[in-house]
Amino acid sequence: MKYVLLAVAAIVLFPTVAPAHDGHAHPHDHVETPAESTPWLKPNVPSPRAENGAAPQEPKGVTGSGKYTFRHYPIEVPAEMAKHLKGAHGGFARDPEADGGDGSTYFSLKNVGLMRLAPDLSGIEIIGGDAAFTGVNLHNTCLFREGGETYLALPSDEAQKAFLTTTSGTLLRTFPNPYSAGKKAFRVCDLEYIDGRLFAPNGYADNVCFTTNPFMASPNDPWVGAWDAFRFGGKGKEHGKFGTAHGITIVPNTNVFTIADRANSRLETYTPAGRYVGGLQLPAGCLPCDVDFHEDLMLVGCLRGPKNSTPAPIYILEKGNLVAELNIGRDLGLPGFTHIHNAAFRVITQADGTRKLFVLAYAWNPGNFAILEQVMP
Repeated sequence: MKYVLLAVAAIVLFPTVAPAHDGHAHPHDHVETPAESTPWLKPNVPSPRAENGAAPQEPKGVTGSGKYTFRHYPIEVPAEMAKHLKGAHGGFARDPEADGGDGSTYFSLKNVGLMRLAPDLSGIEIIGGDAAFTGVNLHNTCLFREGGETYLALPSDEAQKAFLTTTSGTLLRTFPNPYSAGKKAFRVCDLEYIDGRLFAPNGYADNVCFTTNPFMASPNDPWVGAWDAFRFGGKGKEHGKFGTAHGITIVPNTNVFTIADRANSRLETYTPAGRYVGGLQLPAGCLPCDVDFHEDLMLVGCLRGPKNSTPAPIYILEKGNLVAELNIGRDLGLPGFTHIHNAAFRVITQADGTRKLFVLAYAWNPGNFAILEQVMP
């Protein structure tokens, strides 16, 4: 069954600036022209080897269509991860080679902490981390580099805090509830680093998007971060407002970002000044959780399907047009994939020089983790 995607303005990948909202002036409010994407080069993927942990699940059919057809790619899940996997509720952050990284992917799990997926997808390393964040739900993962160093920014809707760490799990700074004395809830859903600042949508509460310089400490405590006065958004259905501001992702080679507005089933793109650029309306009731980009492609993990149907899909869009629907629960029969909480692209260069797409998927309620491999012609 195919679902029609209604384009409000197909400029999420190649945006132009819209007029500013009143009171949203910002010195970094510009949009850079997207440059040609640079491939992330990785070695050929070896066959997975079973070690200590949960046994790989056998593939069962394929999902998607055309050149975007995928099958399950089994990988060994460490025993500690398998033990807590039903509580999965996060997202992925890659360390791209094009930016000097090694191609690792970082994600988290409550009561396990940080984990690292190898660049060649051959295994998962449990990192753990500081006790301040390993015992709470980390709702997504943001990786960024500044001054030659690599950092992770981790939002916790449960702890109502955000954490700045190293990739080895060392806690550097905590960003508390920005509302004084906790007078309002800070159910931070995601973080993204844009123009030297972290953007933090409060999607499970008032839907205001907060900002902070992650290296600016509170005047009273060097271990505590300080939030900027600048913020935008709020709850509503009109552009510039959100039903649930859930995931936030920078558009590659620009400084604009896309927010997955879950309750309004749409993807909305903004400048760092909070100015609305444009967006895409998805099928009503599909509840998009986040978006990932690769060249002209967008990957959208959804909590449900159209009209609140389940199992939930992962949509692939090319230049704003729906080209494939991946459905792990329905087509592959993997357990736990009733709801998709996050999905992300990975690109692996094969021995013959061709590039193959992989999709990482995190399910929620119940939780699970899977990697999908593109079926090459």
